[in-house]
Amino acid sequence: MMNNIRGLLLLLGLLTMLTGCERFSDDLEDDGYNAVGHALYQQQCASCHGIDGNGTSIGPTLVGCATCSSFLVLADEINRTMPVGDVEACTDSCARDTAEYILYAFNGKSLADAKVTIEGVATDELAVTLRKASLQLAGRMPTSAEIAAVEAEGEVALSAALDTLMQEDTFYDVLMETFNQQLLTDKYLTRNLNEGGINLLDTDDFPGRKWYNDQYSGDDQGSIRGCLRAVTNDAVAREPLELVSYAARNELPHTLFMTADFMMVNWYSQQVYEAELLDRSVSFRQLDEPVCDANGVQVYYDPTDFRPARVTKDLEHELGGFPHAGILTSPMFLNRFPTTDTNRNRHRARKVFDFFLDTDILAIEGERPGDGIGNGSDNPTLLDPACYSCHQIMDPVSSAFQHWTDRGQYITTGRSSANRWDGSDIEPPGLGGESTPLSGSGGYFRNLLQWLGQKIAQDPRFVRATVRTLYTGLVGQPPLIAPGEGAAEADILAFNSQRAILNDVGDVMVAGGWDVKEAVKAIILSPYYRARAVDSETLVANSHIGSSQFISPERLHNKLVATLGFGWDDFRWEDNRIMFGGMDSDSIIERITDPGGLIVAIQSRMASEMACRATAYDFLSPATERRLFPNVETITEPDTPANIARIRENIRHLHWVLLGERIAADDPEVDATYNLFVSVMNQGQEMLDNPDAYSPSPSTYLEWECRARWERQEDGRTGDGLPSQDRIEQDSKYTLRAWIAVMTYLLSDFRFIFE
Repeated sequence: MMNNIRGLLLLLGLLTMLTGCERFSDDLEDDGYNAVGHALYQQQCASCHGIDGNGTSIGPTLVGCATCSSFLVLADEINRTMPVGDVEACTDSCARDTAEYILYAFNGKSLADAKVTIEGVATDELAVTLRKASLQLAGRMPTSAEIAAVEAEGEVALSAALDTLMQEDTFYDVLMETFNQQLLTDKYLTRNLNEGGINLLDTDDFPGRKWYNDQYSGDDQGSIRGCLRAVTNDAVAREPLELVSYAARNELPHTLFMTADFMMVNWYSQQVYEAELLDRSVSFRQLDEPVCDANGVQVYYDPTDFRPARVTKDLEHELGGFPHAGILTSPMFLNRFPTTDTNRNRHRARKVFDFFLDTDILAIEGERPGDGIGNGSDNPTLLDPACYSCHQIMDPVSSAFQHWTDRGQYITTGRSSANRWDGSDIEPPGLGGESTPLSGSGGYFRNLLQWLGQKIAQDPRFVRATVRTLYTGLVGQPPLIAPGEGAAEADILAFNSQRAILNDVGDVMVAGGWDVKEAVKAIILSPYYRARAVDSETLVANSHIGSSQFISPERLHNKLVATLGFGWDDFRWEDNRIMFGGMDSDSIIERITDPGGLIVAIQSRMASEMACRATAYDFLSPATERRLFPNVETITEPDTPANIARIRENIRHLHWVLLGERIAADDPEVDATYNLFVSVMNQGQEMLDNPDAYSPSPSTYLEWECRARWERQEDGRTGDGLPSQDRIEQDSKYTLRAWIAVMTYLLSDFRFIFE
């Protein structure tokens, strides 16, 4: 019930926002226009943020900005951090006046005008939205009960259905996949590199990192050793993404991504780290069937059972382990974004700003000379104003990583330390103008990243960065960037509208206890996800509207399983997945979003093979349990009005299941598909009636691959053979092959590989 209420409140919030309600809170010093703030803005801010506040190539937009929800927050932000390069130039009353003008000028009328860009968007029916979300979030079709509830109860039922989808295991896999598109830590999975994650760990810190070699060292134990090696390595590699899953699964705040004073381990990776579970009273879950079974050894521990733990044992250079700070101290994150002696963690700092603070350091105003020398000063990052404008922002975060080596080993810096760090030529640790307290009882010298993680989690930009990651994963394209000066009015309004809605999404997430599920639901309920069509005359800038996207091979596999009952076995091989637009997080770090000829050819082959394998197989089940053919039998011909109606109704069903179309029985699409069915059936029957006229002679038997004579595993491989009396091997009426033609036709449609 509470989730339903949240859903209604969310919708009401979006509607309120779209009617132009001002978002900012706290009492302003003046309810109207602040002339002093206007003058200050033009003098000190407009060169970066634009006269109209919509940003430039070097400064972000101030319309719906992360700190624009509150006068006090915005004034404090300006007071501490602005203008870049001269933070003392606008403090106290200057900061308050400027903040008041920004809220009045760019976050009142601008956001009210933003509603214009949503007019002209026609959204999908709620049932269509539910189907799309079910496939994307849970890898299944919605149940008939869920569809009936949505049609009867509207948004309340849709909200409840989304809550159910986000409790299913597949959702957490999708969530991790979404964050991996940014973090790319799946590079270290065994499928990419044998022991790719394990080999990154320091042997002296973790002498048991290859524990399976010690426990199963015999020449006759190679198979069990190999299985445990792969499972263990994948557990190590998946640790940072499992933290995202853990917080969402347990309805804990996503801020743990920055602040968790623990890491995630399963039974296999616990052996590597010798980590101490936070809850010592529970044991790791064991499965009924062994995970590894070879050489007379069976291991049953569930590789998906990750639990919070801490490294508290003595390390090579440190006593008592290391201080955990969410992903910031993850060995996989630190190795995926390494550093060098000269880079001094600036690569890591840049990624922190990008991933977690929604800030592109390279877009900040400053000079980057091609020779890297600057103005000739001994230390340009501190002494050259053109360099310092960036480095005063980035380098405090760089310094916070000083205790972590290029390989992610924790060694506190010091004069006699193996990890040398010269703090005289770089800004001290901090964030946003605030320095990290280093000494005294409240000092953070040994755990700099814990302090940094806490500050990031409190920063409004972390909200925006998180929403950006989720939005990009769900909608298939990143949010719009600030249009800058000279942009068309339509582009400005489109950006303002989207920023306003995404800010509202962030507000809902934070109000819900930083539960990322609330943000996912808000995005799905937004017009950007649900758009079916746009009126280009009303909505001039519309390329960002709608979430139809070319789906990844992993999502296509889930869709095949959901609609046909099993996947395509060719997708078991990574090379095939990459050819279909996938990524390995290593050499291929972006998915293809615009399929070309190769992908079309792969789809055609997949359609032919899967139609062949799935059609007869579906008829093995009772009609009420069939995914594809609930309205007909194997010998149903269009020889009576009743049978014609059944066939046409089943065609409607296939258009819904495979393409997400809700069409009437007399729709031209049904006519076209029905005509294909009848044409193939008639030609086939004519061939069967005159076998001597053809070479080779036609047969009543289906092609070998098309016969329903085996069980089908989820990955598409054949399983055990079926009893002979249960098999479907013949097609005397040519109706099965006519349905195979229909299935091939629909699976070849571009809409099947777009959602």
